[in-house]
Amino acid sequence: MKKTPIPGFVRPGITKTGLKMKLSLLLCTICLLQVQARSYSQKSKISLRVEQVEIREVFREIEKQSDFKILYKTKDVQGLDAVTLKVSNASAETILQLVLEKTSLAYRLVDKQIVIYRKTQSSSEKPAPKPVVQDKTDISGVVTDPNGMPLPGATVIVRETGEGTTTNTDGLYSIKVRDDHTLVFSFVGMETREVSINGRHEIDITLKEDTQSLEEIVLVGYGTQKRKDITGSVSKINASDIQKLAPANFDNALVGRAPGVYVVPSSGAPGAAASIRIRGITSVLGNNEPLYVIDGVPIEISQGQGNAFYSESFSNSISPLASINPQDIESIDILKDASATAIYGSRGANGVVIVNTKQGSYSSVPSISFNTITSISEFTNKYSMLDSRGFHRVIETAYKNAEQELPDENELFPYGRDINTDWQNETDQAAVNTNYYLNINGGSMNGGTLYSVSAGITDQKGAIYNTSFRRNNIRGKLETKASEKLRVGVNFNYSDSKNKGSNSTFYYQTIRYRPDIPIFDGNGNYAVATDSVQSNPYAKVRYPSYVDTKNLLVSLFGEYQLANGLVFKSMYSYTKGDNKSFRYTPSYDIFEIRNNRKGTLNQTDSDFSSRIFDNTLTYNRRLDQHSINAVVGASYTQNKSNSQTIRATDFPDDFVMVTPGSASSQTLESGGTISGLSSYFVRANYNFDDIYYLTFTGRADKSTKFGPENRWGYFPSGAIAWRISRMPFIENAGSVDDIKLRASYGKTGSANFSDFQYDTFFKSGSFYDNHNGVVSNTIPNPDIKWETTNQLDIAVDYSLFDRRVNGSLGYFNKKTSDQILSRDVTLETGGSSQFANIGDFQNKGFEFQLSVDIFRESRFQWTSEINLSSISSKVLKLNGGYYRNLTEGESVSYFSGYRVEGIFRTQDEIDRLNTASPTDVYQSGQTAPGDFKYSDVNGDGFIGTDDIDVIGNAEPDFFGGWNNIIRFGNLELSTLFNFSVGNYLFNANKRDLLIFNNYGYNYSDDIVNAWNADNANSSVPRLVAGDPNNNRRDSDFFIENASFFKLKNIHLTYKFDPGVLKKLFIQKASISLSASNVFVITSYSGLDPEVNYNAANNFSQGYDSAAYPIVRTFTLGLNLNL
Repeated sequence: MKKTPIPGFVRPGITKTGLKMKLSLLLCTICLLQVQARSYSQKSKISLRVEQVEIREVFREIEKQSDFKILYKTKDVQGLDAVTLKVSNASAETILQLVLEKTSLAYRLVDKQIVIYRKTQSSSEKPAPKPVVQDKTDISGVVTDPNGMPLPGATVIVRETGEGTTTNTDGLYSIKVRDDHTLVFSFVGMETREVSINGRHEIDITLKEDTQSLEEIVLVGYGTQKRKDITGSVSKINASDIQKLAPANFDNALVGRAPGVYVVPSSGAPGAAASIRIRGITSVLGNNEPLYVIDGVPIEISQGQGNAFYSESFSNSISPLASINPQDIESIDILKDASATAIYGSRGANGVVIVNTKQGSYSSVPSISFNTITSISEFTNKYSMLDSRGFHRVIETAYKNAEQELPDENELFPYGRDINTDWQNETDQAAVNTNYYLNINGGSMNGGTLYSVSAGITDQKGAIYNTSFRRNNIRGKLETKASEKLRVGVNFNYSDSKNKGSNSTFYYQTIRYRPDIPIFDGNGNYAVATDSVQSNPYAKVRYPSYVDTKNLLVSLFGEYQLANGLVFKSMYSYTKGDNKSFRYTPSYDIFEIRNNRKGTLNQTDSDFSSRIFDNTLTYNRRLDQHSINAVVGASYTQNKSNSQTIRATDFPDDFVMVTPGSASSQTLESGGTISGLSSYFVRANYNFDDIYYLTFTGRADKSTKFGPENRWGYFPSGAIAWRISRMPFIENAGSVDDIKLRASYGKTGSANFSDFQYDTFFKSGSFYDNHNGVVSNTIPNPDIKWETTNQLDIAVDYSLFDRRVNGSLGYFNKKTSDQILSRDVTLETGGSSQFANIGDFQNKGFEFQLSVDIFRESRFQWTSEINLSSISSKVLKLNGGYYRNLTEGESVSYFSGYRVEGIFRTQDEIDRLNTASPTDVYQSGQTAPGDFKYSDVNGDGFIGTDDIDVIGNAEPDFFGGWNNIIRFGNLELSTLFNFSVGNYLFNANKRDLLIFNNYGYNYSDDIVNAWNADNANSSVPRLVAGDPNNNRRDSDFFIENASFFKLKNIHLTYKFDPGVLKKLFIQKASISLSASNVFVITSYSGLDPEVNYNAANNFSQGYDSAAYPIVRTFTLGLNLNL
């Protein structure tokens, strides 16, 4: 008889002897698992004292006091009699026998899984008609995670009989079942799935991460916790969702993913970072970016404020986020409230983002995955600018309305009237991007060693010519069990990236360059408009310019178990960043010509290093209904930075490799600093019976940024939680799985500003009485101290309808005191201002998150998730301090300016207002019909600075994201929408492109609709040279509602049939198509409402000035798992 190999389990070509050996090994393994499970169940002792509780409560207690996971169908345990039981040091089997004795249920042990199933009818009962016995058939397949990686040790159970098996190291299984049976697939941390046989012989299953599971592990500061035990506010983001977007930097992929987290891309430039604000702005002059913790190493993002040693001109930001390949990320957890962030003390006020990279898996065979992604990017939108003919007509009209004669024809139109250059078309391109990623991970089956190694290449071209971002990175993670109690490990990540191309203002200069200037003049040189303040864009985009960054992160750790539940861990980490920026401006640049220079080179070399030494002692203990988890520790940090900038001018030739030494003039500036932070911290969690929770966290930080009297900062917090779903009045509600109320209050701090503001430093360069000299660089303030943030958090977490509906609703209130602002000082001090703690701010709001499994059948699943946030800020006190756009009682992000009532239609209207004004002039002596009419806000009869009013707010009323994941067979479709409602933008492009100033710039073609006698209903002011009424002044004409609803990303994946792939020795393969920034619904007239002109400036939020436009990207990806 011909023997056919089991599909998907035995590969063709294996000899009979090999087959027998493999089957024998499989049978032995199953037997050993059964023996091991029995042995463990006998050794694991459990104590229970319960009265009149549901049988499910007994199951929960067994899971809490052991490593068993109990699987059962809800309908099988509903309606059973309440249980009363008092046992001490009993095995799980003994307890199960007692509680199931008088029921129709039985149990079966498979590894550390306990399956509860309904018993078949006994012979003593009334016999039923004898059913037709069906033959059992062999079912085989593979169980994988959402990334296509095999899941060794996954449990496969026959629901009707309780019989089962587990998958091998390759995720493969084989089991005999009847055709009318149902298989139950489960794995720790994954959602359980049930699949009917229905005549199939091969069933491959992908288990989705149970992101709403109460047993889900969440990363917190210096440790982990189960989600069900968390008392603080923590959002978890699926790394797989981020990897679908294939971003160059993972921070851009956080858009719309978590409540309370406001993410705005800084621009569409290759490799550009995003601006991330967790629960609003907490510091005016300091950094508002969250603290990032990468594989346990805290990393702060500098925004380039510099320090007292050297000027801002060469204080360059070195962002380590660009060194992390998003494909390497395993999990991201965002800590938001004081209870969660206080463990980081002075660095936790802006929230904390904890990133954990991939680690090895328990498998005897290495798992190899390879991804390749190719994409094409293009601008989502462009400005429609005047052509040469329209440009000339606008100039002539503007001079005519100003009653001025046009300049000489040759001066005004140096290249004639026939040239027509579209500068946007000459400098943009369809950009092709590629990404390659290779990962190898594995480990020993006994858990002794885990390893993961990966390498990646990212090559991202810009939609503007000659702009690009390229990164090469390699990462490794190794952990090994050196002895029964000692575990050691090492992590490293190295990246080399190069960002090439123009600066952030290039696009603005491109759209504003005159269209009647050719690319080249008659001699073949780049054409120059000497009357323009802009340079030839075609030439400028080719200027040599790049930033080269190298980042290294290495950490070593050792973990030793001192006693049962008591673990000591020591970790040393070293972070190093080297940054070189190079920019050469050739002699034909307009500014070089005007300043009579022959080329200028600016080169900055800077480096930053950080050493951190952490030591922690962790204690975990559970005694009956009491559970204690505590950690105490100490951390020591030393930071060093150095910078050197060379500026050289007047080179012999633009086209020869330039070095500073070949220039006629060179200047050098350099500086450096060393700072340190010493910290001691503690966190204690108490849990009574999974009902009542208490958490206390405290940290003390000592920073060299402050004077001797103010170096210590103390940051305590406390939190409570109450799982009311465990209370008798709710516990029996069939629709309620879990409801937890939680509240926290605590203090965190901030020291994210320039170092050593308490001391005096000097700089050279001053010149007095024919001698060089030095002067004070700062006016010191020895009393400067920590900025502190006190935060209240109240929330409810819920899980309903068999965990189909999950979410949270919360309120927070943050008050930041002792804000560091500038205040005036007397001139006798040698300066005009100094920094001091004089401001108080407030941020408060609501957060809402909802996830619904609309369908979760075996062949079709649809999960829809939405999050909403509302955050409002308020300046409480300034105490005489000053910073632009800050007013007590107003938002931190408000706009100020004049209010436009409309446009003057007649001279009589202007004359009446002038006559009624006490100054005889209402607005301006040159105001004429067609000019803006501004509102007299204070009613004094004329327009002045006292009429400046609040005209808008960059903060949205609410914002959020809507994510959908739909799976059908081998297809998976995901969509991400993000939205913002009620926020306003200052559209500086509207001012620059619609209001004529002079003929050195181009304008939007909408300027032809400017007011004139035949177009009296226009809202665009008249064309007039010189803008005598100053219609360009800040006003609400330039403030626009920027509410939007955007399809941020759509992603379609097809997973190939594993049966076909096995013949090619491939475990999993998938192909994907995606598009980002697909469409946006908005009334905003700019290119894109999702804009942030200067992410580093806290007061550039909501300001649109033609930064590098956002791009639309179409992506094709291939994933292979070997």
